[in-house]
Amino acid sequence: MWNSAIRVRKKQMLGDRVLSKLVCVASVLFSLTASCCVASSVAAQTNATVSQTSFARTPVSLIPPGTKFTDQAPENWSHLISFVRGKLTHGDVDAVTETVRYYGELFNLVMLANVEKNASHKYTLDQVAVGFSMNIDGKNVIVDSATEGELGGNLSMIGRGVLDRNVAALSQVEQVARTPNSLVLDAPATLLRDGEHREMVVRYYIWVFPENGNLGTLVWLLDPIQHGQVQTVADKTVQLLPPNMWEDRIMNVKKSEFNFVGLPTKKAFALVQIPQGTAFEMSQAMQAVAAEKNYTADTLAELTAAIAETLKAGAKH
Repeated sequence: MWNSAIRVRKKQMLGDRVLSKLVCVASVLFSLTASCCVASSVAAQTNATVSQTSFARTPVSLIPPGTKFTDQAPENWSHLISFVRGKLTHGDVDAVTETVRYYGELFNLVMLANVEKNASHKYTLDQVAVGFSMNIDGKNVIVDSATEGELGGNLSMIGRGVLDRNVAALSQVEQVARTPNSLVLDAPATLLRDGEHREMVVRYYIWVFPENGNLGTLVWLLDPIQHGQVQTVADKTVQLLPPNMWEDRIMNVKKSEFNFVGLPTKKAFALVQIPQGTAFEMSQAMQAVAAEKNYTADTLAELTAAIAETLKAGAKH
């Protein structure tokens, strides 16, 4: 069993090394240091690193309530991957009441990562977590309905209800696969596609450069069909996100998805587009493995190598 685990990890380490070598072609596009081009060496494996490899779909970790920050990663976290503010500015905006707009834009979606240096002086991905924040006394504070009062949120019953539903929805954000240096996660989302609000999946590939601890984040869109048993690539364009990304996420409003008293249904709001960074065209090899429902050591290594190939080809013009 131990030898099998070592073989699994070595396959993914090979893919991680390929990516960390080739992705430096795009480094100037998202402010990585030049040292990302240094070839990674395969460190001796330990029980700890093997235990960080998983191919089971599990809910992503939640950021602890009370975590505070301004414009950079908070204490005990190395990277702020993204900070998202929803903006209801497209579509049937006249259908949105002031109350719905207020609570629809009150909470911010936050994704954090923590990178650590191991005993071999290589950086590994400790964890990725998500949560919702609100502005309290000039700081962004991660909250849930059980803690917002003591943290100074002072939400009404309606506000706590909205926050409860937001936090509950995070249980659907799943870690698909991970290694000590990378993580794949799926975030269900409603997107505007051909004038309709459709339930889709935004896939994230997050990886750390072992030599310097820099973090890369790539996102693309999947189309789930047949009740989630099969997924396909919905768009061959992938986005390489900038570090410490702050995003005003533009939402489309659909009037027909409001009930008779003016309350929105699940499909009332939709993303106009996935998070935007630097656009790349998926290679054929990446298209072949980018929509896997589950990964194995082999297919995750294939995905990692295919991402490197995609980034090496250069950004779209």
